[in-house]
Amino acid sequence: MIEYLVFFLALLFLIGSVSLAIPSKKSQKISKLRMEARKLGANITSALYGSNDFKNYKKDEVYYQIKNKSELKEAHYVRDKGKLLLYSPVKFKYSDRFVNINLQIEKVSESINEIIFTEKNIKFIWNEIDDISELKLIIDKLNQIK
Repeated sequence: MIEYLVFFLALLFLIGSVSLAIPSKKSQKISKLRMEARKLGANITSALYGSNDFKNYKKDEVYYQIKNKSELKEAHYVRDKGKLLLYSPVKFKYSDRFVNINLQIEKVSESINEIIFTEKNIKFIWNEIDDISELKLIIDKLNQIK
């Protein structure tokens, strides 16, 4: 009788440890999405590592980074109350180009939570619940900002 109990417990332990190694459907979907994003030229980095300039990030989020082909070389937008608002630099708000660029930023995507434009890169955090077509659209629209 005790041999059956030990055998049953060992079998449960083996099944439990194997099931932990198998990724869930959600993590498989995100993994596939990130692999496709790499093919589009996006670098994906955890928000935990390196210098983090994001204001509204969660510890489990990653940010996507693409080359900056737009004419905007310094700006930081944060989503607040459903809209992407300019966080910095404040002097950009008084620029002649601000209204036009702001309209283009608002049209990028509802799934973007934060965008940072630098001289070389555009970094953004977005909800990875959408598919790769949404990411393609985001990348295209960010690169078209004039």
